[in-house]
Amino acid sequence: MASKDSVLIASLVHLIFRYCLYITPQSKLKTPGPGMPTVIVFVAVLDIISCNRIIPNSFEDIAEGLKYVVEAVTAIFLLEVSMLFWVSVEHSIYLLAKQSLLGLELLNRKTYNAHETQINGAITYPLSVTILAIACQHTDLHNRIVQSLND
Repeated sequence: MASKDSVLIASLVHLIFRYCLYITPQSKLKTPGPGMPTVIVFVAVLDIISCNRIIPNSFEDIAEGLKYVVEAVTAIFLLEVSMLFWVSVEHSIYLLAKQSLLGLELLNRKTYNAHETQINGAITYPLSVTILAIACQHTDLHNRIVQSLND
């Protein structure tokens, strides 16, 4: 399992990149839609990182400080790559929905533009919640939360 410190550092670095420095993985791609699905996937990725060994066993013999640095850098890398993948998936969903609805003339342009955020959210919310549910099932998050509340 990754240490809680390295996962916390990775999440803080990601939040600093995204919200303080405005560095996003694909800043040229503008995907309209709610931000909550991205937060849900962010939590799922953090859960997966925290419950898995992210550095090799050979790093057990090095100094604790260096081990935490390697673990934190690895966690940052995994988190950023995962979020880059999610942003790409989200943008692909946006393009597919837009081309499908407008290309097949199921909606006119004015109606689509008025409801673009809701259309994208209707697809990305269930997908992100599914990703979180799969991650929680894989990492047994529910049982760990119940156990920590009972202690």
